[in-house]
Formats: sequence, C-alpha cells, structure tokens
Amino acid sequence: MPARAEGALAQVAHPVRTPRRGITPALSRTSLAYEAFCRDHWPVYRIFGTVAAGSSRLGADIARSALGDLAPQWDVVLQSAAPTALAWGLLSAKCDPHHKHSVRRLRRIIGPREVDALLLRYRIGLPAPEAARAMGLDGPGFELLRSHALRRITQRSS
Repeated sequence: MPARAEGALAQVAHPVRTPRRGITPALSRTSLAYEAFCRDHWPVYRIFGTVAAGSSRLGADIARSALGDLAPQWDVVLQSAAPTALAWGLLSAKCDPHHKHSVRRLRRIIGPREVDALLLRYRIGLPAPEAARAMGLDGPGFELLRSHALRRITQRSS
C-alpha cells in the first residue's frame, strides 16, 4: 500500500486489521474494499468536516469517527444500492452537532443535503462530478440538489 494511503488509514479510529490465518478470503476482500474506500474518501471527508465545523482538528476527528463507525457496518453498506451515499449520510450526521454558526443558519433555510452540496461545490471548490461522487450521487442528481438549494436561497432572500 502506498505511504499516502497508509497515512490516511492511520487516521481512521478503527482501521481494518490485516487478515490473519483463518480469516476467509471474503473478509480479506471486504477489508481491502473498506481500506480503499477510506483512502479514496479521507481527503474530502476531512476537508468537509473542517469546513462544516470551522476547525481542522475537529474536522479530522469528525471524518475519522465517521469512517471508524462505518467499519463494523461495512458488509451491510456494501450490499446497499448506494454505499457511498450511506457513508456520506453518516459523515453528515457526525457533523451535525459541530456545525459553525453560518452552516447552522444555512441549514435552517435549506435542507442538510443541499447545504452539503453547496459546501462541497462552492466552499471547498470541488468540481461538480467530484462533489457528486463524494455524496454518492450521479451528476444529474447532484446538479438538481445544487440548483434547488440555490433557488431556495434566492427565493428566501427576495
């Protein structure tokens, strides 16, 4: 595993242990899938937590906690129709009690998923396809969420 991936995985509260003798190959594949998911999503999860909470330390703690809580549920998550969307929901819920004032205020105007979409796209600056991928949405689904959020904010401020 590349050093960068090992560093990201080391930040997860409950990293998957490497398979030992007696563990089935299916568990090994599941562990590898979880490790890959963590490696791929850690950067965005950490930055999102940081932006939502207003603190880089707290943002990393939130991301670490969400990915750690995902580990024991991983087999069930993989069987769902949208594993990335479930994982994103967990991260978003972990951020709830830690939102900075401006995010809490925005969430009173529009829904939580809409706020997440706007933070990813405009505050963090992810291109729409990457933001959609982070939330577990397809491109048109993300675009609909984003445009609906902007429309609601515009209507509210008019």
